[in-house]
Amino acid sequence: MNARPQGEAGPGSLLRLGVTLAAGRLGRPRSFDPGRAVCHWARAALARNGTDGSGLPVRVGKRGFLLVESQAQSREILDGSPATDGLPPGRLKREAMGFLAPGALTIAHGADWSRLRALHEEVLGFDPQGPLAAPFLACVWEAFEGPVLSRSEIRAAMGRAMLGIVLGERGEADADLPGEIHALFGAVQSPLRRKLLGGRYRKRRERLYAALAERWAKTTGDDPSLLGRAARLAPLETGRPDTQELLDQVPHWMFTFTGSGTDLLHRTLAVLAARVDAQARVRAEIASAGVQGRPEAIVGLDYVRACLLETGRLFPPVTRTFHARPAAPGSDQADEEVVHYFPLLHRDETLSSSVHDFVPERWLGPEPDPAASASLLFLAGPRSCPGWELILFVCAAAIARQLGEHEMRIQDSRLSRDPLPFTFPNGEARLHPVRTP
Repeated sequence: MNARPQGEAGPGSLLRLGVTLAAGRLGRPRSFDPGRAVCHWARAALARNGTDGSGLPVRVGKRGFLLVESQAQSREILDGSPATDGLPPGRLKREAMGFLAPGALTIAHGADWSRLRALHEEVLGFDPQGPLAAPFLACVWEAFEGPVLSRSEIRAAMGRAMLGIVLGERGEADADLPGEIHALFGAVQSPLRRKLLGGRYRKRRERLYAALAERWAKTTGDDPSLLGRAARLAPLETGRPDTQELLDQVPHWMFTFTGSGTDLLHRTLAVLAARVDAQARVRAEIASAGVQGRPEAIVGLDYVRACLLETGRLFPPVTRTFHARPAAPGSDQADEEVVHYFPLLHRDETLSSSVHDFVPERWLGPEPDPAASASLLFLAGPRSCPGWELILFVCAAAIARQLGEHEMRIQDSRLSRDPLPFTFPNGEARLHPVRTP
């Protein structure tokens, strides 16, 4: 039997982590913090195994994983362009997203990535002075007209906003699309669902793509939507994606609203509802700005934006991503999966003494502090999210409507005090209105 390479976490270490996670979920499901347990395990394994700063190797059978351990290592990986020398997406990521959208940018590499990245930048790039800013704000304002008090209510409102922003004018048949896209991404994120219920989800995928193709056929360059912006790129020039490849990009645009965008908005509202002083500052900023119908006022809500960024740093809506490092030529080992686990990097205590605290001010100075600079909320380098300004605008507009008109409270929650847990406590995050005008 081959000896375990120096610095590699062995089966016993993984077993201890598995036992800790299982015991915590069974013994104290409401208070257990799985993110803290994973980060504690990783830090202990790194200290015990004496890695050289290049990550924590973990082997499961013939499959190798490398857990990124530091900001320097993360930058080295993310600075490489997927169009040229950057690591390709990992097998787990390709299999997951390929189940729904095999031509998506998130799993592209080389020339395909370069071409699709240009499309995403043209379609998703947000300009608060541009012609789409006002109709996009109107979509959010309408969707969040009444108070939203739970994650499911926020997801429903984000789904309504998404239909207008992504698809444009919509009919009754489109009302089911937010639920469909959320269910399909549930399969994307669950290998077990894909294995056991793959046929059922493939039928749902077919229905989704049929609806998107029908909507695309009716879209014109005059439509105030992301699809309308894509239509203005037609007739497709050399190198532009064909219809199927274009449609493969749309599910991710949609899920950003009902998935990671919903989580970012819900968590930010919950943290503000748990912290009287921070919410008072947000409400004062909204009242001073006079935001209704003015996109530039939304963009000027600096403290609201800082609260979104700080909440996303503390509780990243997407916690991990995977890249692949090819195995050595002639090796019988599979490619190594390089894993970014964002809580481990965001909560690195060498960055700041307040790394576990809610401090929006860290984003407001001329330069973000080290903890803010280390945030991978929207990734970094060539892989940075091309639509990050748009989703921040949507979330800030929703907060402006909600907290501009309703004061919210959450009491007796871990969100009200520092240091904060690594894992967002969903069970403690239902909002309660204090007053309604």
